[in-house]
Amino acid sequence: MQCSSLEVPEYLTNELPAPTRLLQSNKGLLLLLAEYEGLRRRFNADRAAVVAILDSGADE
Repeated sequence: MQCSSLEVPEYLTNELPAPTRLLQSNKGLLLLLAEYEGLRRRFNADRAAVVAILDSGADE
């Protein structure tokens, strides 16, 4: 079964904003923030790849 039109929800293609608060005094929270930032960047790259794939499929 094929879909005639590709509609992707915006939350799958919009980038996540960077965290606004950086805590200087708690090492555990800083490590958690660093891990979150790495994941955020990876997810944003994945979103960009999804958009590129869908855009190239729409051209065909």
